[in-house]
Amino acid sequence: MPSRSRAAALSVLVGVILTMSATPALAIEVSNSEFVIIQPGDVLADDLYAGAVKVTVEGVIDGDLIVAAGEAVIIEGRVTGSVVAIAPLVEVSGVVDGSLRVSGNDLVLTGDVGGDVVAAVVDADFAEGSVIRQDALVWAWSLSARGRISGDLEGSQRSLRVAGTIDGDVDVSVTQVSVGNGLTVGGDFGYRSNNEAVGLSEATVGGAVAHKTPLPPNLRVRALDFFGSYLLIIFLTVTALAVAWGWPQATRQAIGVVTSRPWSAWWRGAAVLTSPLILAGLVGLVLALAPASASFPLLLILVPLVLALAGLVLALGLVAGIPAVGRLGSLLFRRLDVFGAIVAGSVLAGVLWLLPFVGFLVPLVVLPVGLGSWILARRPGITSEVQA
Repeated sequence: MPSRSRAAALSVLVGVILTMSATPALAIEVSNSEFVIIQPGDVLADDLYAGAVKVTVEGVIDGDLIVAAGEAVIIEGRVTGSVVAIAPLVEVSGVVDGSLRVSGNDLVLTGDVGGDVVAAVVDADFAEGSVIRQDALVWAWSLSARGRISGDLEGSQRSLRVAGTIDGDVDVSVTQVSVGNGLTVGGDFGYRSNNEAVGLSEATVGGAVAHKTPLPPNLRVRALDFFGSYLLIIFLTVTALAVAWGWPQATRQAIGVVTSRPWSAWWRGAAVLTSPLILAGLVGLVLALAPASASFPLLLILVPLVLALAGLVLALGLVAGIPAVGRLGSLLFRRLDVFGAIVAGSVLAGVLWLLPFVGFLVPLVVLPVGLGSWILARRPGITSEVQA
């Protein structure tokens, strides 16, 4: 589940387009290029594109609002067009005449949206008294829909609490559905879940109630998944043979390390493979503790470091398992040379990887042990230890 820390927006569009009209109260205030505020009584007669720490609309935007914020987007006034917002918190207590598009951590709607709502968030709350005059399509960890939706409610959630009024249909995929008192659905109520909805018998549903179980992958999807895994095994085997052919002595030393020091190799390899996650966690902690004004600069510096480290680890993963599969092949077929042992070990590891329930253990063992063996094989004195 994504962190609730003050994570910055996914992208930043720096530039504010301001067009003044003839009346004297048409102004916008920008504080140190960090906070964009349209004050009560102000009217911006154009679209607004903003990238800031926080954007607050208390007046009127006579056009669209396109915004990325590091902290929050607060709409207490009116936007006559549509809103596209990327921010940890988007709160609409005013009026959006057009559509609302949101991506972030939290979406809180207590106001009025004249178009549809499309959201990909962690938590969404359509409070009592809120109005969505068209459809609502929501992907969220949890959704509370207690206002009025004039169209359909669709999407996927882990937890859904629904009350209020939905004039159209409900068609969602959820883990758990909780129905509040007084729910009125004009059309059908359909939900795909392993669990029965709680309280649905107390709701007023104009159409049919349909409880559907989650769809298993069809045969074509399973076949494509198997074929993709098969091609990946072949690719990794060919890559392993190419590395062994180019660096035969180093490959033999790394395979020898697997034999002599497997546990030491495993924890070293695991530390390297998990380093992007550790760094990402540290970055999240730094962003959470940093003041809002420093969010964007830190984000621009630290996120590329995380991505670069993740790319490096991904590249290492292509060759990390070579010593482990080579050792596995030599255990099964002692007369094989290093190339034959790599092929035999790759085939066996690939077959185990494709097995249900136990397949996930293969990369958890092969990749850390193999990568750690490469690391240990480069240490001074390891050659004599392996040969001994």
